[in-house]
Amino acid sequence: MPVVAPDRHTKEIAREQRPRGRVVLSHPGLGPFVQNAARALHQAGLLSAYVTTFHYDRSSLLGRSVRLALSAFMRNAEQQLSRRVITEVPRELVKSHPLPEIIRMAAQKGTSAITTDRVWEITEQWFDRMVARGHLDGADAVYGYEYACLATFQAQKARGGLCLYDMPICHHATTARWVGAEYEKFPELVTDYERHRMKLAPERNQRKDAELALADRVIAASKFVRDSLVDAGVPREKIWQLPSGAPPVETSGRKPDANKFVFVMAGHLSVRKGTHYLLEAWRKLSPPSDVELWLFGNWQLPERMKQSLPANAIFTPTIPRSELYERFDCANVFVFPTLAEGLALTPLQAMAHGLPVITTPNSGCETFIRSGENGWLVPACDPDALASAMQSAIDRRHEAESMGREAAATVAKWQWSDYRAALAKAVTEFLADPGARA
Repeated sequence: MPVVAPDRHTKEIAREQRPRGRVVLSHPGLGPFVQNAARALHQAGLLSAYVTTFHYDRSSLLGRSVRLALSAFMRNAEQQLSRRVITEVPRELVKSHPLPEIIRMAAQKGTSAITTDRVWEITEQWFDRMVARGHLDGADAVYGYEYACLATFQAQKARGGLCLYDMPICHHATTARWVGAEYEKFPELVTDYERHRMKLAPERNQRKDAELALADRVIAASKFVRDSLVDAGVPREKIWQLPSGAPPVETSGRKPDANKFVFVMAGHLSVRKGTHYLLEAWRKLSPPSDVELWLFGNWQLPERMKQSLPANAIFTPTIPRSELYERFDCANVFVFPTLAEGLALTPLQAMAHGLPVITTPNSGCETFIRSGENGWLVPACDPDALASAMQSAIDRRHEAESMGREAAATVAKWQWSDYRAALAKAVTEFLADPGARA
């Protein structure tokens, strides 16, 4: 009896009858939120591939070659590369396209921020096209991230498959509303790089909106992200609100100086992070000599904004994470007056190190903050409210350690393992729903 190749209709029936549970996760990077999403899918028996760009395997020829090349102009090449190690899923599930990321890493050396941004965009879309062309066969669903999956989603939809869209940051319209208002109030904050980004924003945002429209479900990292999506017209029933996991609690190294009281901020010192409002609050506060403000990160504001500050504001460029954690252990309160985030990781890191946190609802951290118990929530863009919260922290300095312990206990209740269990459950139930495709 001759073997007859199945026609297209037969293939579609076979596909519908096969248990649906093969998920391809695609992301150019290797951040903790991506790796833990991949691990969640793997532990649920769903992950068929984690497609990414360059991941560092110290023993491989490529790893040794990249390490040697970077060592020629970078003193801490091994430390930088260690951030690109995949630890959460078996290597056989990792499908790597290293060239785009290697090009991007090379472009960062000795080039302008604008050039680096252009290279980022080219390589991001290049990666997206490679995933769309080469990794979707047999996938029931693809799990993608903002700006890196339009071609992938289009190809998956053409195959009749499902698309899951992870949003670690708020919708672009919300960011534009909050940050754009600052540029109108303070036009001197608009750098050449920001003008470049503003010029490209309409086209880039159109791409993001097209990805959103193709998504069957959107994973929002916080209530702030969810609300920004609803405001942009995304149906509420299409959104899963699921915070990323908090870092492991580590408070054994705490050693604050009993003779001073220290506020600390870390991250990009920029408009979006609300750094200019922190400096304004610091001036309003006019703190006593035993109260200090430590700021760690890349300064992205006009130098004049450092002028006329109380002398006890100390600026330090970006430092390694391990060193930053040591500074957390010596501080008393973390302050983060951001304007637009998804779920900001640095406040959670500070809480895990026993620091109460002053931040805004726009940080996405409101689920974790109980004002007056383990920190303070203040409105964004309100230096008076920020100064008042900081003054309250100074007035209650004898309670800082106990508030910090409450902060650590709070994040201990939502670790990466909790996130993975929740994500695996949501995706498994969604794929098992016969009506999901419809």
